[in-house]
Amino acid sequence: MFMGEFNHTIDAKGRLIIPAKFRNQLGEKFVITRGMDQCLAGYPLSEWQKLQTKLATLPMTKKNVRQFVRFLYSAALECEFDKQGRVNLSPTLMKYASLSQQSIIVGVAAHFEIWEPNAWEKYSQEAEDNFADVAENLDFDF
Repeated sequence: MFMGEFNHTIDAKGRLIIPAKFRNQLGEKFVITRGMDQCLAGYPLSEWQKLQTKLATLPMTKKNVRQFVRFLYSAALECEFDKQGRVNLSPTLMKYASLSQQSIIVGVAAHFEIWEPNAWEKYSQEAEDNFADVAENLDFDF
């Protein structure tokens, strides 16, 4: 399970250190692609395969399904760590998430997300402001 929030820099070559806690859970290869809300999403191969299985059940005759699947897969990268625990983010992914020199890496249960710091701050503040209202409308107790 991916949990926590980590600040990391991105070097001039687009290399980002993934937190050691996350590296241990990802294995040798994993996938990073576009996520929701203009962040990047990283998946262990086992979770990526589950997502692929779900996507394969969607009707490709629907335009919005084709658009979603194409957008998700076209930027997907199979990643491996270098000796320093870094991954190389593509220019396409960097542009999508508006990443430059700083990032926030957030654990989200079965996957992790990479955010531009200002976007994360805005999203996080909005989530905090709405937390009680959202929780009230979920069929969930904790």
